[in-house]
Amino acid sequence: MTEFSRLQELVELAKEPSSEKRRKLLRGVTDIFLDEPDQFEAKEKSHLDHIMTQVAGEMERKVRAELAHRLADVPNAPVNLLVDLANDDIEVARPVLERSTALGDDHLSAIVSKHKTSHLAAIAGRQDVSEDLSDALVESGDEAALSTLVQNTGAQINRVTMSKVVEKAEQVEALHAPLLNRTDMPADLMHDMFWYVSSQLRERILSKAQDLDPAVVDELLAASEANVVTSVQAEKPRLSQAQRFINRKAENRELNEALLVQLIRENLLPELVCAFARLTELDERTAKRILFDKSGEGLAVACKASRFDRATFSTLVLLGSTDKSRSMDTTYHLLALYDQVPTDVAQRTMRFWRIRRQTMDKAAELQSPAAPMPLRVG
Repeated sequence: MTEFSRLQELVELAKEPSSEKRRKLLRGVTDIFLDEPDQFEAKEKSHLDHIMTQVAGEMERKVRAELAHRLADVPNAPVNLLVDLANDDIEVARPVLERSTALGDDHLSAIVSKHKTSHLAAIAGRQDVSEDLSDALVESGDEAALSTLVQNTGAQINRVTMSKVVEKAEQVEALHAPLLNRTDMPADLMHDMFWYVSSQLRERILSKAQDLDPAVVDELLAASEANVVTSVQAEKPRLSQAQRFINRKAENRELNEALLVQLIRENLLPELVCAFARLTELDERTAKRILFDKSGEGLAVACKASRFDRATFSTLVLLGSTDKSRSMDTTYHLLALYDQVPTDVAQRTMRFWRIRRQTMDKAAELQSPAAPMPLRVG
């Protein structure tokens, strides 16, 4: 059949109101376009787009799904038609959402804002996902889309967006392993996850710490300094009674491991947190998190890195369980972890946990240039 006769037949089909004729019209126009998609000028392509979009809207789902499959891999497919198909039922939309390169980030982001799980997960699984599109998917908060996104090696996720995912992951266990498997996971965010992932994944974090270049940590310290400086300058907190007590102990050279044991035996928890923070050179928020972490694994790392005596660690483990229900098996596991984790690995991990404390110290120095250097003990 010549091109002219094909067009003549399509003109006649366009006059027919029956579904079968309209379906044949749609397939015929699609065939003409797909035979040589690059032959059409912009005006001709726009006209075809209009015809195909109008006729496709009148067809049943099966026909629309067939059309979506045919156009999904065509780089210059009619955009208006693709947008309609991408916003259709997921059975129709999926091939276009997953594969079409004719749809830009603006089109896809608009779809993210209007649809839910199925459409978002299809977009998150695309071969290439830009940083902006990744951020739109993360902002949606859809857990299935987030899970697909973090498992997609073709997804570009910048640091700001990754930090949002890490924050979300504290409540979504399904994100833990995929996040730690990503090669672009910032090392400090990986260590932030230590507090809420499984023991197996904590071991993976410690293992990855062995291969980290110390220069990486230095870069992270510099990068985070500005944010911490701002927060410290805004807060200017007063010293608590517990902090004043520990300051006096430090001045009298009584801030040591024996004091930790005494404080935990007497159940003086605010003072314990302050003392532990000073001895490990951590900020109090992180120190509290370590001391009250039910697993006790962070405590093992912190004590090993700070070269605490095994007996001190053992006492903290035995007396420090917040619900007093830590089994002997768990206690033995923690003692084994303390024995087995290399000191240099523990110290490398602690460098990440110390980022906040060290940048707070720098911020305080900037606030009070004439102030003496903070006291270091332990």
